[in-house]
Amino acid sequence: MLKRFALLCWCLFGANALAAGPNANIKYYGYDWLDFYETATPSFSATEALKAITDTGFSMTNLNVVHTMASLNLPVCAGGTCAVNIQAGSGAVSGSPFIDICPGAVSNSSCRAAGSWNAIWTVVKKIAEAKYKPGAIYFIDEPFDVPALQTAGKYDAYQYSSYVCTLRQAMQQYGVAIPVYTILSYRHANNAEWIREIQQGAPATACPANVKSTPDWVGVDNYNWSVADMWSTYNRLAPISAAGQKWVLVPPSTASLGMNDQQLHAQIQLYWDFINRYPTAPVVYIMNWRFDRAVTENRAAFPESTALLSFMANTLLTKP
Repeated sequence: MLKRFALLCWCLFGANALAAGPNANIKYYGYDWLDFYETATPSFSATEALKAITDTGFSMTNLNVVHTMASLNLPVCAGGTCAVNIQAGSGAVSGSPFIDICPGAVSNSSCRAAGSWNAIWTVVKKIAEAKYKPGAIYFIDEPFDVPALQTAGKYDAYQYSSYVCTLRQAMQQYGVAIPVYTILSYRHANNAEWIREIQQGAPATACPANVKSTPDWVGVDNYNWSVADMWSTYNRLAPISAAGQKWVLVPPSTASLGMNDQQLHAQIQLYWDFINRYPTAPVVYIMNWRFDRAVTENRAAFPESTALLSFMANTLLTKP
């Protein structure tokens, strides 16, 4: 018990000792799915989730992802401290609480038939009218694997970038000026055609030349790689340049991946090692996947993982 208390103190106070932080480019830290348990029985709101992260988890955050418009209107999203996720083809055709441009769609044609283009405009209008404006838009996770962007199981070229183009047009119309980002799977980040679309966007036939059709930030999901592989993957996907896309790191923070405490800690440590080894890398956001009560509220079962999550959060967010 004393050892665990000492470790906790090191996390909380050691963060202040290292307040300079390992990478000055990192602006945001938080969790995906702050409202993961919103529809659970009993319900556990985004408000309760943030309290758990802050109080039980001993972690600061300044950008957590919510997936419903109702969550975006909660005080936990004040001051741009929430990113909002927009999906395509998730949930039921009707009645899904998630923000989605074509709920339940299983193909590109069915997504379009559901009014996906107009839905983007509607969603952006609601974002503009929300009580609390998001700090970023997380637009369609792993888009190249989403059935609603595919025909016969194959991704339709430039469908994602065309949607990004429409998103940008709607944002301009409604005065929403915030970053747009997506997360790709490791497989996506090794596909030259898809990398080219993420970097260059849609052709002029699919998007006006004066409208940006690429995300501002990009990230990669992989829970079985090395620091060296992470570095080469991000450099391939979003090469470093003054005007280049910023990087989103996605450490695992959930027991749902089947890892025990030591395994989960090792994966989180990989990301901490990465930002220390490459202190000038254009990492803008660390988005832990995901908020999991089984970890955050169960520090006794995940002592090493939760200690490192706390230390990482508080070190990064208390830098001058």
